[in-house]
Order: sequence, then C-alpha cells, then structure tokens
Amino acid sequence: MTAPILVATDLSGRDDRAIDRAAMMARSRGATLVVVHAVRPGSRLAGKPDEAEAALRAAMPDGLEDGLTVELLSPEGYPPDEITELADEVGAQLIVTGVARYNDIGDYFLGTAVDFIIRHAHVPVLVVKQRPHAPYTRIVAGSDLSGTSAQALGYAGQLLPQAAIRLIHGWSVPFAGWQKSKHVAKEVEEGAQESLDAFIASDLIAPEVKTRITAMLVEGSPEKTIRAAIAEWPADLLVLGSQGHTAMHRAFLGSTAENLLGSAPIDTLIVPPSGE
Repeated sequence: MTAPILVATDLSGRDDRAIDRAAMMARSRGATLVVVHAVRPGSRLAGKPDEAEAALRAAMPDGLEDGLTVELLSPEGYPPDEITELADEVGAQLIVTGVARYNDIGDYFLGTAVDFIIRHAHVPVLVVKQRPHAPYTRIVAGSDLSGTSAQALGYAGQLLPQAAIRLIHGWSVPFAGWQKSKHVAKEVEEGAQESLDAFIASDLIAPEVKTRITAMLVEGSPEKTIRAAIAEWPADLLVLGSQGHTAMHRAFLGSTAENLLGSAPIDTLIVPPSGE
C-alpha cells in the first residue's frame, strides 16, 4: 500500500495551494491524504475537538475528496512537533506545507513552524509556493556530487517518474582573486567536469533516473548557478538535499539551501539523508 501524504494547514487561505498540490500528488500516487491542523494549547479551539474538526473540514477546498481518501486530524499541541510526530506515526512518504507569507518581489517567509518541520522531519518536505495547475514536469536539482545529493535526486526521480531533470553543479576557482592564470581555471573546470561525469555514471543514481537528467557544469557559487538555472529554464520544482542532523537533532541545510528556500520562486523539495 502506498504510504500517505501529509499536508499541514493553519486554516488560512494561503494554505490552499499546499492542500491542492498535496491532493494532486496523492491522487496520482494512489495515496491517502492526511490533512493536519494542530491546535495550539490555549487557543480558541483548544479542548474542543469537535469544533476543531468542524473548523478543519470547513477550511477544505471544494471537491477535495473526489477520487481521494482523505483523513482529517486536529491534534492539540505545539504544531511543528505534532506535525513531524504525526508524519512518523502514519508512515508518511512526504510532508507538504505552504509558506507563512510572501511579498511582491518574490521573497518568501517560511515562518518558525515551517522551518522547524524542515529541520526535524525524517521524511522529505515539499514547500509549496505556487498555485498548482498541473503535475511537476521540470526539476532543477542542485548537487554537490555527494551521496546525500544523489539520494535527494533519486527520491525526486521516484516521486515524479515523468519529470525532466536539470542537474546543476557549480564550480569556482579557490581564492580566485589570487589565481590570475587561465590555466588554473581550466584545470579546475576540467576536474569538476570529471567529477560530475563520474557522479552521473556511478551506481548512486538509478538507471531510469539517469535517462531524464541533463547535467550542467556552471561556473559560480551553488546559489548563483541554481538561481540562473531557474531563471533560464521554466522549472516548476527545485530539489535540494539536507545534510542530516546534528547531535541536537536539527537538520543542517547550509546557507545555500536556506537562502533558496526563501527566495526561489518555485516550489522546493528538501530531502533528508535516508536513515535519519
């Protein structure tokens, strides 16, 4: 049986995008959709489970249950904790969430709850920014050529088996201000290309996923090269891998992923290492 997809909502209208996207993905995968609104202790719905369930049901988009099994849950507790714990309890394959808000210049504010979920979830988290109109068909994936980035790529390829993938690996000359010789840059670029070719050829990536990858070596920082790829190619999903958990059980995203989560104009999938 296909594992369920869990979507979190605070009952605001801005979460319709996340719910619609989660429902679209659940239908395509034959999965149950679990919609969660965690009731904060001390809020107006605290201690009123029937009213909380009614409020959650009233906030659902029309036609949500057409051709889809939907489970509505309204546990009481600190929302980020409840959402990540419920994802583990129901065996969710994916957590879907929206952003807290966004502005006219394309910057997105995730909010404390979304940030917590991304850093503590044991399953991939999809942050929905755009209103969904069709399944994802074009993926931009940033890669540092590590096993973690290969896992993220593999998950995205399995989740979206029809999507084309543009894999971006940025390279730059160390201490570029000191390195004036063109042959140094050429050697660094050639080494980066060899590493990228070896990564694509390795067993880290499934053969079926490889057939859909266009690998691109681009000069510049990871953030710069990924932004450029999104601007030049009409991708609808960005895929990034997190670097696991520290002793305090917080996922290390790195500055590139954190910045892109807030500024990339497209939906973003964060994939933790397997076994976390």
